[in-house]
Amino acid sequence: MSKQLTQAVVTETGEKVIAGSVRPDGTVRKERRIRAGYTPQDEQPVYQSRGTLAKANIPTCPGMDEADVAALKAAAAKGKKPAGSGQPAAPKPKPAASAAPAKPAPAAAAPPAPKPAAEPAAPPAAPEDPKVALEKQIRNLGKKVRQCTELAEKKAGGAKLDPDQESKLAKSSEWQQEIKQLEEELAKLSA
Repeated sequence: MSKQLTQAVVTETGEKVIAGSVRPDGTVRKERRIRAGYTPQDEQPVYQSRGTLAKANIPTCPGMDEADVAALKAAAAKGKKPAGSGQPAAPKPKPAASAAPAKPAPAAAAPPAPKPAAEPAAPPAAPEDPKVALEKQIRNLGKKVRQCTELAEKKAGGAKLDPDQESKLAKSSEWQQEIKQLEEELAKLSA
């Protein structure tokens, strides 16, 4: 199609209209009205995010060479900080060693229970007291044992349990033994 066929024509009423035309096979295209303020997609400017615009418009400092500006832009494009940024990089915090003493592994026991995914990724600000850590473990295991007793009641009532609930119910005795061991360790720490 030529440009002349696709150009809009303004009528006496003020509407823009693309005139009708004849296709190569002889059929006729209807004329198409164009809404006021419409810009065809081909003519719309390409979207640029604020970050892209900010990188493009980095102001130069008075007295700075163009070579320095080009080096800074290249470093920004690579995602690196400039060498003389003024502030040293903050050292990464090292993960704190486990404050609780290692517990003996049960002989020929099942693999340990998976840790919940909701644990915070960042280490605590101050190292935990071993006593507090043991109490927390006891609370967590007590909660699991309570859930197991509820599941056992459901099962006794005739409810069907799914495989995850069955495996949780099977671990109840292990958790109770672990609670006893942790309580003994806590008693040794308190004494």
